[in-house]
Amino acid sequence: MKNSAEPLCQTRCSPKRRGFSLIEVLVALTILAVGLIAASRAAVVATADQTNLRDRTLARWGAHNILAEIRLQPGMASPAKYNKAFTQAGIDFIAATTVTATPSPIFTRVEVRVARADNPGYQLAEAVGFSTR
Repeated sequence: MKNSAEPLCQTRCSPKRRGFSLIEVLVALTILAVGLIAASRAAVVATADQTNLRDRTLARWGAHNILAEIRLQPGMASPAKYNKAFTQAGIDFIAATTVTATPSPIFTRVEVRVARADNPGYQLAEAVGFSTR
């Protein structure tokens, strides 16, 4: 008579077992976790870069708008320095404008530097142009 436990032992004790060991599962989960952490870090960096790019684009538009306003004024802009606050897409910016004389009496040089109002020490954009009579 055969022992009924014999087939069970052969299935469980056989070297050709099925499935994964606990170590294999832990190694796979560790590799997956490292990959997910790297992907989330890349997403954070991409978001920060996108915010910086948006701010620079809006600041450049504002700088060119101020330059266009000066060019559209009747007469030539007189040499001076002044600041102007403006808002683009709900973000407050400050523009430092410098108008300087040039060797030619019919031109003045206009420089517009733009920064966020909450961080005026970090220049985001600059536009340079000339004003004529």
